[in-house]
Amino acid sequence: MSNSTALALSLFSLTPALLAQGSAGAPAASPQELLRQWRGTHGEAWRTHINPLTGTIELLFGGNAAPSFEPDTSVDSDWFRLAQEWIAATEPMHGVPLDELVADRVFFLPLAQGNTTDKITVRFRQVVQGIPVEGGSINTLFDLSGRLLALQATAAPSIEDPSPRPSFDAGFATLVAREDFRSFVGSEPNHYGAASLLFAHVDDQEVRRWTLAWQVDAQWIEAGAEPRGYTYTIDARTRRVLRRETSVHALDVFGTVRTMATPGAEADHPGNPPTAQPVPYVRVTSSAGTTFTDANGDFTIPGVNAPLDVTIDYTGTFANVFNQAGASYSVTFNGLQPNQPNSLLMNPAAGPLTNSEANAFLWVNRQRDWIRSVFPNDTTADFSSNSLVNLSNNCNAFFTGSTTQYYSASSGCYSSSFSSVVAHEMGHWLNVLYGTGNGADGMGEGNADIFSVYMLDEPLIAANFYTNGTSIRDANNQRQFCGDTNPACHGGVHDNGEVWMGAAWKVRQRLNQTLGNALGDLQSSLLFLGWMNSYDQTTIRSVIESQWLTLDDNDGNINNGTPNYNEIDSGFRQQGFPGFGLQFVQFSNVTRLPSTTDQAGPYGIQADLSATINPPLQSATLRYRVSGGPEQRVPMTWLGGTTYSAAIPGQPAPASVEYLIEGTDNLGALGAFPSNDLAQSYSFAVGQVNTIAHFDFEAAAAEWIPTGLTASTGRWVQGDPVGTAAQPEDDHTPAPGVKCWFTGQGLPGGGVGANDVDGGETTLRSPRFDLSGTLLGQISYWRWFSNTQGTSPGEDTLRVEVSNNDGMTWQTVEQVDPTGPEANGGWYRHEFMVNSFVTPTASMRLRFVASDLGGDSVVEAAIDDLTIAAIDSIVAPPSTYCTTTPNSTGNTGLIIFTGSQSVFRNAAVLRGERLPASSAGLFFFGSQQAQQSIPGSAGVLCIGGTTYRLPVISTDSLFGAAYYALNFTDPNTTARFIAPGSTWNFQFWHRDSVGGAATSNTSNAVSVEFGL
Repeated sequence: MSNSTALALSLFSLTPALLAQGSAGAPAASPQELLRQWRGTHGEAWRTHINPLTGTIELLFGGNAAPSFEPDTSVDSDWFRLAQEWIAATEPMHGVPLDELVADRVFFLPLAQGNTTDKITVRFRQVVQGIPVEGGSINTLFDLSGRLLALQATAAPSIEDPSPRPSFDAGFATLVAREDFRSFVGSEPNHYGAASLLFAHVDDQEVRRWTLAWQVDAQWIEAGAEPRGYTYTIDARTRRVLRRETSVHALDVFGTVRTMATPGAEADHPGNPPTAQPVPYVRVTSSAGTTFTDANGDFTIPGVNAPLDVTIDYTGTFANVFNQAGASYSVTFNGLQPNQPNSLLMNPAAGPLTNSEANAFLWVNRQRDWIRSVFPNDTTADFSSNSLVNLSNNCNAFFTGSTTQYYSASSGCYSSSFSSVVAHEMGHWLNVLYGTGNGADGMGEGNADIFSVYMLDEPLIAANFYTNGTSIRDANNQRQFCGDTNPACHGGVHDNGEVWMGAAWKVRQRLNQTLGNALGDLQSSLLFLGWMNSYDQTTIRSVIESQWLTLDDNDGNINNGTPNYNEIDSGFRQQGFPGFGLQFVQFSNVTRLPSTTDQAGPYGIQADLSATINPPLQSATLRYRVSGGPEQRVPMTWLGGTTYSAAIPGQPAPASVEYLIEGTDNLGALGAFPSNDLAQSYSFAVGQVNTIAHFDFEAAAAEWIPTGLTASTGRWVQGDPVGTAAQPEDDHTPAPGVKCWFTGQGLPGGGVGANDVDGGETTLRSPRFDLSGTLLGQISYWRWFSNTQGTSPGEDTLRVEVSNNDGMTWQTVEQVDPTGPEANGGWYRHEFMVNSFVTPTASMRLRFVASDLGGDSVVEAAIDDLTIAAIDSIVAPPSTYCTTTPNSTGNTGLIIFTGSQSVFRNAAVLRGERLPASSAGLFFFGSQQAQQSIPGSAGVLCIGGTTYRLPVISTDSLFGAAYYALNFTDPNTTARFIAPGSTWNFQFWHRDSVGGAATSNTSNAVSVEFGL
């Protein structure tokens, strides 16, 4: 199987069923919805990471998807075709069409040398109208049967202006670079690289865009001075310098400095003198021809039967070394005898200048051989490199983009041309060739360090480099990862790189502890070089652990762990990475009970549970509590397969029930769904749900106030969101309305981070609402939260808070962290029982707080369809009865009961209608019903049994209506006799006049059952 294959996409054809619907450049739906759809077809094990700068899915991983055909492992075209099919099927996720992709290579990963399974990675490069896209690639990872294991997309989902025509040529671009270099450095560059066109990425306000640009290298290198070099990216239309990035990657002796030497891992100091070592791949010239030594330093010049003179210098197949302090070393050996061994020692005097040449030559070749020893088919290091040694400056080494260069010994340090320094600087070169690059966040430095510490199996970078015995860096450092939004938090690139180098070393240490030194070294090297070959990861982010675990996985389900999960995860966690949480118990088809008026119960719940890592499942438990009371636990009954059931007994209304499902695997590991906290889990109400207020936010909602704004952008607004990968396109109920509250309205077609929450918090506060007298208050809402980059829990979040004292104090109801399952967009319904957090009062408020605490994450939030309700007792609705006679208006008087039938809520109102205006009267009530005439009155008495009168009132002067609010707590009215569980009958009696004669009349009657 080849390393690199140029293969035209037109060789392959795709069936229409494989082509996903949706236009290039933007996802057809939110990343969360796209993942939901993918899981529906390919299984629940799949996960995603979102590209923080485009809002598209950059890594799809965690599960496995069956191929459409069985590929031949020895035929590259099969794997290119298979990769094409999945790239097309996932186009809505990454937004890159097939016609912009060029097949690059198929690479076999012999990971089974360790303790996992072999895999195959396929890479496509992005080229738009003949111009390459900077960092543009799509990598797919397969097992040998062709199952898709992962897809990584770093390509451009859209390019604003894809025209390939610049407004000026390469020569002018070089002039622009020269002028900027002179202004910035103060010197004229004396080395230039050829200018090339590309679509360069530009990161602006947390959004990445691509534009046509020239890229030019300019450097100033003089003996005795620190070199300066920069790669210029120049807008090919506006001539503006988009980026100036250093192209000279020095050893950096000014940070936390450590190093290694040679022979072995130490510098060329008096305590570590040079020893005779084989010289591999070096050129041997003679009058009989030229040959090269093999890996062991052996060579043969065939057909020679007489003594022969040969000349050797530090020039070879993979390394060419030049001495900057004088003539490069060369030695001639006279009279080599044919047909017998000849032992040649190139530099027997072993002077420091010549020793530097030897060291550079040896370690470039050894690094190449180390890569080949791990992956025999990896030809990335099979090129001829140039090394310059013995530069006259102090304590440094650097990579320029086309050479590695090393300083001679000085008063404070030894020569930098030795093992770990050579491995580090060549690591920078390999970063470019593999596609990881040497980014400004420290990725390039950390990666270059890993080449050194893994190859030498030594944590020190440049051990004993300084004459005082100190080194440059140490992989045993405890420099902590600062989160995906702030990877460059430690200052310089070398300090930042220590985070990644340290994590990789911790993984290696743990693998050695578990597997033994030999297999642990091999496994860590397999993972590192497998990762370099399978992904183009240019920044230090938590996604790296997901990529390593996917390579380590052996069954196509990352959620149940990998052969070396504990070692990998603990290594990353020790360096401050958030880790990768396993699902010890997988849940699906969990019953979500709605609110009910059924008090008898039971309330049946079913769920499918399975142990993913340590099967079989040992137990399943239903956990619940009623109205904030003590937690109850009910063992679930196995129904067969993975299905379990249990029931919550009936509850008298009003009641709130919160519940979750818990499972235990064979080793006692627990899993819970939907949360391990009952307050954050499923809930339902038993009782009559009476809506107090509902907000769909379609009409003006001035009483909802954006407040507490400390963020520089992203204030809450009410309206129709325009939609980005981080922001909803529609409100929760797009028909008939379109509005909701959301953060950061951008512009149509704007970027993912346009006007998002930045640099602080923005708060949306509700109007005051009254839940006084409410036994149980329930609030439900739909929310949207997106954090496309993620930070540590508790940082960039959405908080929901409730207050029962008009906002004097607040209680957190829920906090949506960026690492949570609902942090990638999508509308989610949540509800909570107010009583679980505060005592309901007449001065209730809610607030929603979206935060971005100064990081580079793209934070967006939205709220819609919020309902405030009281859960009351379940009682029969009021019913009218009894027939009476018309009054002087010609109508029959009516009585209506409104408000709540809950005595505790104390919100009941009696209303009389179709009555004479300005007429005195009163409401009265009794325990029984009747229908009999009233002597001296035109009315009919409909009340019997124990009877009570309420105060005299008057009907109004315009409509002849009467109102009376029952107050069950007032000791001065007869309403105090009404108790929960009782039924009373109400009627209105009033004065009237018929034909000028004074009389009275009555309304009909209403029977009301009262609850708690």
